[in-house]
Amino acid sequence: MYKDYHSHRYWSNMSVEDVQKIVDKTPVEVYTHGTYSHGTYMPEDSSDLVGKHFDMVFDDGYQLTYDFLETNKVCWSDGTTTQEDYVQVFESSVKNVYLFFHHCKGSVPPTGHMIVMDLDNGLVTATIASMCKTPLPIDVSRNFHFGLIKGYEDPGYRHSFTEDLVGKAINWTYRENTVIKHIYTSSLYYTTTLYRTAPDGTVTSWAASNMADYIKVRDGLYIFTLVEERQAGVQLFFLMDLYKLHDVGCWYGANVGGLRCYGVGARGKWS
Repeated sequence: MYKDYHSHRYWSNMSVEDVQKIVDKTPVEVYTHGTYSHGTYMPEDSSDLVGKHFDMVFDDGYQLTYDFLETNKVCWSDGTTTQEDYVQVFESSVKNVYLFFHHCKGSVPPTGHMIVMDLDNGLVTATIASMCKTPLPIDVSRNFHFGLIKGYEDPGYRHSFTEDLVGKAINWTYRENTVIKHIYTSSLYYTTTLYRTAPDGTVTSWAASNMADYIKVRDGLYIFTLVEERQAGVQLFFLMDLYKLHDVGCWYGANVGGLRCYGVGARGKWS
């Protein structure tokens, strides 16, 4: 069933080698820009973490270390690999909660990190996203790791998967004349409808459903992430404040035009 459906996607004949080559040849000044980047509601890259060091220990044994050298430069290690990469850091609309993300340059298979840290309680969630690990190499797959930053007292709980959003719907505006409606259908799926308004007033739209994951960070603050298996196979990752109806996030994946790893921001309205 999986093979039959995906055989109709025009990028389905791309091999692991094709995807790796596309990613490796995309420079940072290209992959940090995309269709929804640098919109009206995207925040400036934060320099709050510059000069700081974080040792992250996850409950499944995974470990990460980060040193923030500059606003867009980080040195990280997972115990096997140690390297410097271009990074984007956003403070969420909730003070002291940060999202940062980066592509791991030269990684085989292509891999990106999306990390959410709550510096009030030391809790951290890492999403490790990779291409070339599914029947269609272009599709992103990912693993979630929940843990604590060293130096903090263990509060006895973690960020965790949730069903809090099920049955809700929000219209998110990422840029002028582009509204994306998220319908949080179930704990494992969501449905989206995209509306675009042309200069002449014509409205076009399309809809799709994809698998999704929901993680509670704090009351009213959630990670919502999905892979567009019905489109280009990219991962969308959002840190959403449902009290202020603001989100920050990133795209991660590739298409025939190259790697994409860029930040976004949006304002929401309950639907």
